[in-house]
Amino acid sequence: MLDIKTSLRTTLTQKQELVRDYQTFAEQINNAEVSKMYRHFAEAEALHATQIKDQLNKLS
Repeated sequence: MLDIKTSLRTTLTQKQELVRDYQTFAEQINNAEVSKMYRHFAEAEALHATQIKDQLNKLS
């Protein structure tokens, strides 16, 4: 059986890495439309990360 806290921590790390990646892509791509898309992706992943943190806090 999968441990909930371990699963959440792993997913949180992945989401945080995606936020950094998407922000980097947005800054380095020379296309306004694609850059905007990556910024949107980063915001969505940041929201997911916040939700996961909240769940971890509830379990602590």
